[in-house]
Amino acid sequence: MYPTGHLTSDEFWTMQRAIEDRLRAEARTFPTFALRDWTGPRVLGPWERENDVLTTVTLRHGELETELETGDDVSSPFLDVVTTTKDPARKAMSTMLAAVGLTPMSPEYRRRRQSIEDAPTRAAQVVVDGDAVRLDVRGGEDRWWAWGTHDGRGLVLEGRHTSIDDAALVSADLDPYFEGLRSSIAAARGE
Repeated sequence: MYPTGHLTSDEFWTMQRAIEDRLRAEARTFPTFALRDWTGPRVLGPWERENDVLTTVTLRHGELETELETGDDVSSPFLDVVTTTKDPARKAMSTMLAAVGLTPMSPEYRRRRQSIEDAPTRAAQVVVDGDAVRLDVRGGEDRWWAWGTHDGRGLVLEGRHTSIDDAALVSADLDPYFEGLRSSIAAARGE
């Protein structure tokens, strides 16, 4: 498909609904998890496919802003919950590397990646649909990453200004996340 022009607003939102319907249908067989009792902003984050099969879904809880974007010291709670068919330790590592702006093309990639790999890891337990799940955790008080498995799926959590001790997960209803995504897109489009 080659772009030949701009979509009208109606065409764009029709396409967006089709994408959501496809993901919603795939999610019936792909468990996703949400932060229990979360009342703040929610948005569907990145998802990945391989060979046209869903492999990763991210549900975001909170406002993802940085100090660089706002000029303020951002301290509102934020938690990404990633469900994946991939190795959760590798997925967590790629998330940590991205957080510090490292790519394999970065001159200090190997040294800094090794530094992240050598960072201390601690264990934590998170309740997922009533089951206690052991996760490995790296990071500090203000920002951390955790990973493990639940029912054969990888879980990766990234938290900012929140404690892993407060992270209890339940099977997700995707509708509030789609609504958050639509609101974010509409704001970016100036609608």
